[in-house]
Amino acid sequence: MGKAASPGQLARAVVLGLGLALSAAAYAAAVTEEFQIQGLVSPASPKALAAALEEQLAVKVVGFDLRDTASGWPVMRVEFEEGAVTRDDVAAVIDQTEDPTGRMFKVHAGPPVLSVAPLAEEMTAAGTLGDPPSAALELTSPVEATSESLARGLKLYVANCVKCHGADGGGTGPSTHGIDTDPRKLWVWGSAGDAADGYLFSVISDGRTDMPPWGLVLSENERWDLVNYIKSLPPPQ
Repeated sequence: MGKAASPGQLARAVVLGLGLALSAAAYAAAVTEEFQIQGLVSPASPKALAAALEEQLAVKVVGFDLRDTASGWPVMRVEFEEGAVTRDDVAAVIDQTEDPTGRMFKVHAGPPVLSVAPLAEEMTAAGTLGDPPSAALELTSPVEATSESLARGLKLYVANCVKCHGADGGGTGPSTHGIDTDPRKLWVWGSAGDAADGYLFSVISDGRTDMPPWGLVLSENERWDLVNYIKSLPPPQ
């Protein structure tokens, strides 16, 4: 027969086994969730948001995908212990955290698609000025999307839209630091069908939230040139 373990050895074995069991349980309980983030408008934004989450909730920010995401919105991946922290806890801290530029971060809840019909959040925002007239939604562009129309649309876009929507339609133009509503990522309308024409024309004409009514400035044909150009914007590479 082998030598019996001493009480001290048995105690150490129990402690070691308990430690391994707890470590395994903690590892099994760790989950990683993804959050679409609005408000990442400067190089300092990801660091500021990660610092707030790690300080307030003791979670681990695994990383950020700032481009090539399915929805167009930047994605943040957060790892936390299930049971100790919930997804709602993380979302609440995100929504209460201020970017270094003075704007608030926000969890975006839109659908992850490239070409979309009007989103619920857009229609809610549209309530500020009223819903687009049903007749406008039924419009299709009378201006063919020729190279000439796209060239005119590009010129109008650079002159009037880049400062908020950005050169690539990503919604991060230089003027976005001073407005309350994040501009839409216009490239989601790239290759949209004719059904989008009336909606885009109405939004451009009447404005929404912080966006002015360009129907007061641009001619009808100019607005249709913009619609054609917006529908030509490619997604980020």
